[in-house]
Amino acid sequence: MTVSKPRTRKTPNPGLRALAACGDGFWEFDLLDSSAWFSDWFYRKLHWSTDAKRTALLDLQPLLQPAAWDEMMRTFRAHLEQNLPLDLKLRVQVSPDRNEWWHMRGSAERNPAGQPIHLSGSMREVSADAAHPETSSRLLRLRDAFDALPVAAALLDSESAVLEMNRLWRELPAGDAVEVITRVRAAQVQSAVEFTVDHGAGGTLRLRGRAVPFHHEGSRHLIVTLTAR
Repeated sequence: MTVSKPRTRKTPNPGLRALAACGDGFWEFDLLDSSAWFSDWFYRKLHWSTDAKRTALLDLQPLLQPAAWDEMMRTFRAHLEQNLPLDLKLRVQVSPDRNEWWHMRGSAERNPAGQPIHLSGSMREVSADAAHPETSSRLLRLRDAFDALPVAAALLDSESAVLEMNRLWRELPAGDAVEVITRVRAAQVQSAVEFTVDHGAGGTLRLRGRAVPFHHEGSRHLIVTLTAR
């Protein structure tokens, strides 16, 4: 996999911007022109200046040890050539005196001929999980169970930012997810509420939404679900 500095950067997929509320980082690499896009999460974490946007995968290389960079490249190739999962943990030097563990996930978008044209995905800091592997294992089991729910579901914090989302929620059109979060935030939910959302071309399908508040470690959270009516 050859990586070179690009001359230009295209506008990223709007769906990636819509997911920014979940607190993870998002990235997209254009395999045709070698350009890259990074969400604001990277700029905050790495103290990058927003005056000059980072537009290349190579911008990540100084943050990784050579072995970690090589592992990331091998994982990319395995995903692109063998369709193996793009899922790995990286030790990242976020500042001269601080290292963090980041969990990278992603997938390729291919053209009609089956050739990969984009890589895109998420980045999450998991330093606390790395320090406490038993807790991490329990959390992974809970996340797997959450992901397997037969309804679209998201866990929100007290500011209505998405902390976790399951597979069916990630598959929602970006506009539907944004509308639901906006409505829940505006409602300032204090007890369980139900609502409907128009979905599909011309709003031909209606989704039933439910938001249920609960308290965790002294803070109010919400679980939001969407199902077909």
